[in-house]
Amino acid sequence: MTQQQLSKFMVIAAFAAITVFFANCKNDISVVKSLTIKEKSADETSTHIHLYSTAEGIIKHELLFEQLDHFTIPEPYYETPKGLEITSFDESGDKTVSLTADYGISYENKKIMEAKRNVVITNFKTGEIIETEHLIWDQEKHLLYSNTQIKQTKPDGSVYIGEKFESDEKMEKYTVFNPRIIFYAEDE
Repeated sequence: MTQQQLSKFMVIAAFAAITVFFANCKNDISVVKSLTIKEKSADETSTHIHLYSTAEGIIKHELLFEQLDHFTIPEPYYETPKGLEITSFDESGDKTVSLTADYGISYENKKIMEAKRNVVITNFKTGEIIETEHLIWDQEKHLLYSNTQIKQTKPDGSVYIGEKFESDEKMEKYTVFNPRIIFYAEDE
């Protein structure tokens, strides 16, 4: 075989190898789709947020968020994926209620805020603590509620488990549905 024939043979062999390689490649449509779908990302992200809400110069609420994400599509909402802490104050500046949770979401148009995972409400006026996994605040109805099991701890140490919970947004009047006492500590 001459050098020229060898070169032609190498070109043909390389072309055949490339053709065989690409002919055996198949596209898995689910893989292709997963590569083309954009991940949902926030339009705005803020970190280490510490806000105060006031009315007529009086602090009403203190809000702490490790991360606050704002989304506008498909509908505007805020999300706190790293937890939240909200504290309310009375006119004299005393703490009235605090709410902590591992996750929060607030829908702007629906005027609904949800707290999820390890939700703890502390009522500083009564000394009671409510714990649940999901709490909803309906801002238009001025109503807090949970349709999941709740745990209520009273100042005397007694603990009640209820099926659900409903309250005004100031936590002044609330109901624990179907409460069952699981522990009662007597005064010493």
